[in-house]
Amino acid sequence: MNQEDYPALHQSASDLSKQSQDAFFYAFFSHMALLAIASAISVLNSSEPGFAIFQAIVLLGALGCAVYLYFVRPDRHWYSARAVAESVKTITWRYVCRAEPFNGVDVADQHNFKLRLKSILEQNKDVAGLLVSHLADVQVSDEMERLRKTPLDERQRFYRENRIVEQQSWYASKSAINKRKVKRYFAFLILVILLAICFAIAKIAFPKALFWPTDVFVTVAAGLLSWIQAKKFQELSISYALTAHEISLIRQQSGNPMGEDEFSKFVGDAENAFSREHTQWVARQDQ
Repeated sequence: MNQEDYPALHQSASDLSKQSQDAFFYAFFSHMALLAIASAISVLNSSEPGFAIFQAIVLLGALGCAVYLYFVRPDRHWYSARAVAESVKTITWRYVCRAEPFNGVDVADQHNFKLRLKSILEQNKDVAGLLVSHLADVQVSDEMERLRKTPLDERQRFYRENRIVEQQSWYASKSAINKRKVKRYFAFLILVILLAICFAIAKIAFPKALFWPTDVFVTVAAGLLSWIQAKKFQELSISYALTAHEISLIRQQSGNPMGEDEFSKFVGDAENAFSREHTQWVARQDQ
């Protein structure tokens, strides 16, 4: 399904997650850059008042970023909103596929679906008030109702191609991306530390030189290490790879002939697998 075919709650949560993610990245890297600039000013060791004033302003900016990250916690909003979006997505697929618990009468299932959406909001009250986009859109789209009314074989094919295959590709791609990221960031970290060591040694050979940016590289190295530890690239790469393998087994089963009851149970088991990995990811990020 297209993004606009999902419930309005899913679209709103996705928007908040993206906005909070961007805000977190901007604040974190701004904090690290401002500290590096402040370190560079200290290295200059100038007696000019202008340098001291500029350094104070830079440090105030770094303090502002730190206060924002600590009190506003955009990363928490990022994770919580993503949890809401994924929870809505999984019950949406259950609904359009007529899978448990939405495998009964249409009117009753639609009412039950809306109650589930309300329950998801109540379980995520920390971000419920921030979900302000798509307020005028519907929670049950025409496309959702159309898919729900299609024959079993078409629902089975659609679920395999647009949910299972899509999820397998997503997890495989994310595993590869995180594997590359951990290598690149670690290589950059080693380079920065080596530069700091080189400048520290050079300072011994040239003690009268005025500018030695050793502290700048130490600050950058500390920031990079904090970033690598916070993002857990290696752990995510392994987790995503395992999930991709698990989904490949689900994908093989999806081609088998099924009745309505069998398909309902199959979709339930598949969505449980998707939800389990995402729930574990959110829990790891909140530690």
